[in-house]
Amino acid sequence: MRTYHSLAGKRAVVLGGSRGIGRAIALRLASEGMHVLVNYARSLEAAEATAEECRALGVEAEPVLADVGDPEALRALFERVEAWGGLDALVNNAARGLERPRPAMEQRPRHLHRTMDVNLFGPWTAAQMAAPLLEARGGGAVVNLHSPGALHYLPDYAAVGVSKGALASLTMYLAVELAPRGIRVNAVSAGWVEGSDGDHSYRADVSDRVRPHVPAGRNVHPDDVAAAVAWLCSDEAPMLIGQTIHLDGGFNAASWRPILGAE
Repeated sequence: MRTYHSLAGKRAVVLGGSRGIGRAIALRLASEGMHVLVNYARSLEAAEATAEECRALGVEAEPVLADVGDPEALRALFERVEAWGGLDALVNNAARGLERPRPAMEQRPRHLHRTMDVNLFGPWTAAQMAAPLLEARGGGAVVNLHSPGALHYLPDYAAVGVSKGALASLTMYLAVELAPRGIRVNAVSAGWVEGSDGDHSYRADVSDRVRPHVPAGRNVHPDDVAAAVAWLCSDEAPMLIGQTIHLDGGFNAASWRPILGAE
């Protein structure tokens, strides 16, 4: 059953859309009737599997290879988007940096630059290239995926956290500049997402450590993130511009409880 009828027949690109959170987003948008390009950087097999699941929902879907950290690869991707029929929503989900978790003082320049290329400059370049295509179809939505590490210190998370902090700032600047063109730019910052790629690339026990401190009683799931993204892409949020949805089951709201104790 479709929740947002305004999305039916529209077109979306999900950068980093083949696995985990990106896969959930692609499938949710497809379930709303959106045609989806599923971007991937490594596994065609995973991207094609996600695209096939989208097609089973009755929409067009294709995998498309592009390293989000490479401007020329992004240029080729958006040329394909234009030939594909245009664009109504861009979801910047591609990210890297957790494959080498280190404290800030131990980060290495090459890794920092590569993380920034994908997590910050990729979404920045993608937004610049997507804007004319979105505007040509009367406007649309850009949704950036942030992280709690943008605002809170997380051990061995410096490269990702700093890049996501910069992306949070970029969201505000893009939102103000693109709103007059009918393009709404917002973000989702999810708490610990159980069942995402982070489960096996950061610390194996994070899900179990976080779960007891989430007032909602469970960790965030990829489908929760996808639901928020679908809403932001729909016509149901016309005045939400430059905002970040903090999707964490109340974790940050209750962050002092383990320290001070619940009364």
